[in-house]
Amino acid sequence: MSAPEFRLQPWQTLLEEWIAQQYAVPLSLLMTAMNRRQRAAYGFAKKLKDAGRAHVVRIDYGSPGPWRRSTNFDETDAMPHGPLWLYLTREINWGYLEFDPGEWHPKASTAAHLTAVSELRLALTGLNTDPEVWRSERLLRRLTKTEPGQPGSHIHDAWFQDFTDPDKVWAIEVELSRKRGEGRLMRSVAAALDAADHHGLAGVLYFARGESLRRALDGIATRLAHQRGVDRLLNLEIHDLDATLARKGVR
Repeated sequence: MSAPEFRLQPWQTLLEEWIAQQYAVPLSLLMTAMNRRQRAAYGFAKKLKDAGRAHVVRIDYGSPGPWRRSTNFDETDAMPHGPLWLYLTREINWGYLEFDPGEWHPKASTAAHLTAVSELRLALTGLNTDPEVWRSERLLRRLTKTEPGQPGSHIHDAWFQDFTDPDKVWAIEVELSRKRGEGRLMRSVAAALDAADHHGLAGVLYFARGESLRRALDGIATRLAHQRGVDRLLNLEIHDLDATLARKGVR
């Protein structure tokens, strides 16, 4: 039996393109992006799945439940673990991205980070899919690739056009937890700054979760400034991730 015909409305096409750029989204964030109730968001996800345009899967990465079984997406005897995620098929992604992204499936190890980056994008630029306004990591990996299959340098979580000065573009980095290991976070911040310089960006905007992580980043910013012979780094800003999301109504 062929997949049922499903004609997308313009806003649905925009939303699909946004999802393609962001790899995938949990259905809870799809509700926020659509500004609709759960029933409408789940109904849209089911239509995409039934039309062969998308997959809907559960990703168990330790996020708190309890989880209710979905009659649309779970097997009858399945015990649900983790939230439901939506991601487009390879062919649909290819159409929006204008390059073959290859086979890709969401992983538990990156789900929390993908969620936070997508929440931040929704908070800062809404569903705008113009890469001049927000260039996602997926697009950056394509842009900065220098050899077949090999990225050129540090890949930022996104590039973001400055609201107040459109000629400036900032790199975005989202940090959810302290990187363990001697000097690992320091090296990560230095690499992000060096990559921003290499690409002629204004600098790096860090959005961190939790006071202890922000303090750690502040300390690293101070040490890097001293190493580079300046009082403070003008190309590095550190922001509270959750306060930003709350202020913009995403959380």
